[in-house]
Amino acid sequence: MVHRRELMKLAALTIAGCIQRSGVDVMYAASLQREMEEMIIPVFQNKTGIPVNAEAKGSVAIVNLVKDGYRRPDVVISADSDLLKGLKPEFIGRYAVFASNSIVIAHRGVDLSGNSWIDAILSERYRFGISDPLSDPLGYRSLIVIRLAEMYYGRKIYEKAVNNLLIFGLETDLAANIRAGTVDGGFLYRNMALAHKLEFIQLPEEIDLGSPEHEEFYRKAVVEVDGKVYRGKAILYGIAETRWSTKYGREFVDFVLSDGLELLEKFGLKATVRWM
Repeated sequence: MVHRRELMKLAALTIAGCIQRSGVDVMYAASLQREMEEMIIPVFQNKTGIPVNAEAKGSVAIVNLVKDGYRRPDVVISADSDLLKGLKPEFIGRYAVFASNSIVIAHRGVDLSGNSWIDAILSERYRFGISDPLSDPLGYRSLIVIRLAEMYYGRKIYEKAVNNLLIFGLETDLAANIRAGTVDGGFLYRNMALAHKLEFIQLPEEIDLGSPEHEEFYRKAVVEVDGKVYRGKAILYGIAETRWSTKYGREFVDFVLSDGLELLEKFGLKATVRWM
C-alpha cells in the first residue's frame, strides 16, 4: 500500500523530471538574500552566461525538502553547515564551509547600550522578535545566545525572555518588520543588519556565536526545540552540489568559493573555505 505522502513525493519528482531545466537551480539560506540577489547571482550570470533559478528559505526547511524529495536543486546553501550532514551520502558528496557570521541585536532607536537589551526584552515595554526556531537556524541560534547570556551575565533570564519574544517565519520577515517599526528589535545576523541598514549592537564574542575560539563556552549552551536538541557552536555557512546536479552546479559552487568570497565580505561576512 502506498501512503499519501509517498504519492505526493512521487508526483513532485515526476513533475520536476518533466520540466526542461536551463541554467542552475539553487536553494539558499534566506539570511543571504541580499548577497545572492544583489551580488553573487548577477556577477555569476554576467561572468558565465548561465542563468540562475534561486529560491530562499530557512535552512532546516531546505534540507527537509531535499530529503523528502520535494525539491531537486543543483546547489544547496545552508546557514548551518552541520545541517548538510543530513544529506550525506544519498543527496550530496562533500560540502564546503565557506563563511562565518555573528548575531547582533538590531533595533529601531531603542537604547540598548551594554547589556540593557536583556532588560528591554524582560520589561515587555518593547517588542522583540526571533525567526522561527523550527525552520530557521537563526531562530534556534537566537535561543542559544539567550542561554549563553544567562551564563555570561549570571542572570536567570531564559524562560521569561523567550516567552516575551515574537516569532517570525524567516529572518527576512523579522528584518522587514524591524525596518517597518512593527517591532522594536530582534536577533539578526550581522550581515543582515548591515544589508538592511539597521541600527544594531554587537554582543560580546563569548555569546555572539561568531568566534570559533570561544567554541568551548558556546557548547555549554543547550536548547530544545520541538523535541530536537541544539548545542551552541560557531556560525558557519555550508554549500554543496547535489548528486543530480548538472555541470552548472559545479560551476556555481566553484564561483562562490572563489570570486564569491570577496563579494560576501563586502556584506560583513568572514570568508573561509574548508571541505568536509
